[in-house]
Amino acid sequence: MSTRSSIRFSWRDINRFLKGSRLLFVFGFVLGMVDAAAQCAVPVFFRFVINSIESDAALFVREQLGWTIGAGAVLLVLFLPAAYFFHVFFFVSVMRFCRNLQVELYRHVQRLSVDFFQRFQVGEINARLNGDIETICGSAGMLSFILVWGPGMIIYSFTMMFIINAKLAWLALVMLVAVSAITAWAMPSLKRWNREVRDASGQVSATITEYVGLYGLLKAFSREDHAEQRVSRMSDDLLHSRERLTWLQNLFTDFMQTLTRFVAPLAILFVGALWISEGNLRTADLVAFWGYWLQLGGLATGLVMAFSALMATIASLDRVIAFFRESPMVVDRDQPLDLGEVRGHLEFRDVAFKYPVFGSGEEEGPVLREIRLTIQAGEKVAIVGPSGAGKTSLLMLAMRFYDPDEGSIYLDGIDIRDVKQGDLRCRLGMVMQDSLFFAGTIKDNLLLAKPEASEGECWAALEAANAAGFVREFPAGLDTEIGERGARLSGGQKQRLAIGRAFLKNPSILLLDEPTSALDAKSEQHVKDALNRLLKGRTSVIVAHRLSTVIDSDRIVVMDKGRILAVGNHETLQHDCPLYEGLCRAQGLV
Repeated sequence: MSTRSSIRFSWRDINRFLKGSRLLFVFGFVLGMVDAAAQCAVPVFFRFVINSIESDAALFVREQLGWTIGAGAVLLVLFLPAAYFFHVFFFVSVMRFCRNLQVELYRHVQRLSVDFFQRFQVGEINARLNGDIETICGSAGMLSFILVWGPGMIIYSFTMMFIINAKLAWLALVMLVAVSAITAWAMPSLKRWNREVRDASGQVSATITEYVGLYGLLKAFSREDHAEQRVSRMSDDLLHSRERLTWLQNLFTDFMQTLTRFVAPLAILFVGALWISEGNLRTADLVAFWGYWLQLGGLATGLVMAFSALMATIASLDRVIAFFRESPMVVDRDQPLDLGEVRGHLEFRDVAFKYPVFGSGEEEGPVLREIRLTIQAGEKVAIVGPSGAGKTSLLMLAMRFYDPDEGSIYLDGIDIRDVKQGDLRCRLGMVMQDSLFFAGTIKDNLLLAKPEASEGECWAALEAANAAGFVREFPAGLDTEIGERGARLSGGQKQRLAIGRAFLKNPSILLLDEPTSALDAKSEQHVKDALNRLLKGRTSVIVAHRLSTVIDSDRIVVMDKGRILAVGNHETLQHDCPLYEGLCRAQGLV
């Protein structure tokens, strides 16, 4: 999903990312002005030489040639280091700005609520975190041209042109104002077209990222052709946007080049020649004036082309700032309470919840209604029911990925909205049906739970999780690379590693979402043994479809259509709850 909005950024948006680069930018700006001044001295230098030769060539050679060559050498000495350090300082300052921008954007995205990641595809987020910031970083040369060198050249050149001949300078200024007015008129359209291209590019990136991650599913259903057709169709849309931008952008730039490179210089030449014939202008003055306009004409052409490219940069910056304007739905209090030592008493008090709807989606009804449930410290509670009953949503609220629309959730008598999210989640452990891992070693993934854990603690956690055996079989042991999302591990190995990670975290409350449903019988037994050790002495909430895995729970909560129908143990529920009895019968437990 892309955000096509009229978001505008301000200097305040940009200034916050200039840390470590402000001084370099200032030095670069000063040196850029020196560079522009050195280049602007060349036409007036030629004017002096030509006027001197016209007046008395012999006198010039005899008395002025030496110091003229010296003045030229001084200009060279000024120009080379000024130009070099101007470019280096400015480029480095932009690179540091982009580094700060990328790090801060990632930090901001990480702090957003779960709904953000449901509204935006991974590829789109990646496109803004990487592609758009690369576009901004690649604009360093163009920005130095537009912000520093170009304005300096304009100021210096027109100052000298007015000194040489004010009337001719006014003519040049009128033509430059005309060029600027046309550019200002075209900029909004150029920005809009560039934004459309960046949005289309982000959508293609998001789709490709999604399909690459689902390569196994596509192959299993022999639907590679479907993915290829969709990528091809979206790439065609992107190509159409790029082609339209190319046609229109080049129409603009070439028209402007015609004005600056042909119409304007010929007008100056003809008017200047007329004034020379009338004795109102010297030849050397026209030569110098011509030199300044050639500089300004090249500058104007460069600025026009740079402004066209600048629109792509502004579009990218717009997309990045749009993410910064995103706010989390779940927010901590200004003065959160300290949880302290957690016993594990969990209470859902009159909780109702429905998932937020964005865009043009139809409003959906609540997925949880009037949930009243108290879980004692150390109690093992199972949540069962048909698909769509709201079981996993209950765990989502307990982790505070969302806040309930009505009612409250209490941990040891404290409303979880009154404590910091990070403090809450440090006390909770979660093992899901499809446990997640990042590309790295086994040890790297274990340390996610406890960064300061020793190697001995890692092995102890793996032993408790029935995972030490298979880890020792790997030649590299804890340093074994497991691939992206744990691709080199089997389903049972991943679940046992996830349980080992939970052991290392040592949470007060455990939330388990179908931890054994996708495993074969042998792997399931290994995982169940590990879970029994993990759950001992802890408050645990287990979502399960396979009732055989939870019949020994202290209590079983039966849910349907977002409501709690019954609470009891396995024996009483078979007699008192028709829905539970039907589930047991379907699974051969009656």
